[in-house]
Order: sequence, then C-alpha cells, then structure tokens
Amino acid sequence: MFIVGKREIASGRTVLGPRKIGASYARIVSQSDGSGRIEAFDSKSQTWILTEAISFADIWAAPVVSPLVIEQIASKPRQK
Repeated sequence: MFIVGKREIASGRTVLGPRKIGASYARIVSQSDGSGRIEAFDSKSQTWILTEAISFADIWAAPVVSPLVIEQIASKPRQK
C-alpha cells in the first residue's frame, strides 16, 4: 500500500481514471512497491493492458470518463 494524501491505496487499485486519451481510455493503477502503472483499455480483448505509449502527464491532463462508459464498451460484443 502507499499513501495518497491521507489515504492508503491498496495494490491493484485504480488511482486515477479512466481518462479519455485520443480514441482510447487509460488509467493509473497502484503497485505493491508504491509506484503506479499505466493501463489502457483494449476494446478488442475488452481488458485493461499495460502500456508504455501513454505517459502519466497524458492521463492527468485528459478528460475524466465515467466508469459507466467503460462498462458499456466492455459489454459490447468482442471485435474479431
């Protein structure tokens, strides 16, 4: 766990996001060592995947997306 402000954040928990970046969505997820990793939503597999194509600054600057939007996207049939 690590502390953000006065809250402890458990490993694997979404710290920031989802945010809309271009035609995709990204989020920052906490890691056990206190750092964060960036994940992007892959519409083909309908899962969150690790990415290095997006920076932390990109996510902080991007507009907020409701988690309901991600649920709606994830509930669509998978693309082939």
